[in-house]
Amino acid sequence: GRSAARVGGSSGPRVLVRHILPNAADPLIVQIAVSLTVAVFIEGAMSFLGVGVRPPEPTLGSVLSQSMPYLDQAPHFAAGPLITVTALVLGLSLIAEALNREIRR
Repeated sequence: GRSAARVGGSSGPRVLVRHILPNAADPLIVQIAVSLTVAVFIEGAMSFLGVGVRPPEPTLGSVLSQSMPYLDQAPHFAAGPLITVTALVLGLSLIAEALNREIRR
């Protein structure tokens, strides 16, 4: 691999491009998908609690938080943000899992 390329006279950048980057790309893609899942969940939770994005900007957590007083009269107000957050987290998790399975092949 890399040691053989260095002994063979390859330069540092060539070893990086031909040997290291191809092996690092797949784990990085999976890590990005997992990080996006965590980011969506944390942003929604923080906005729901009121410590996220400031109120003029709509976020899923703030929309869900604003629908809480109306749950007894109109529970469907909370369904939109809940379904969206669930779909985003589930979708990104499924993408990460599929990419992880591809890497293991």
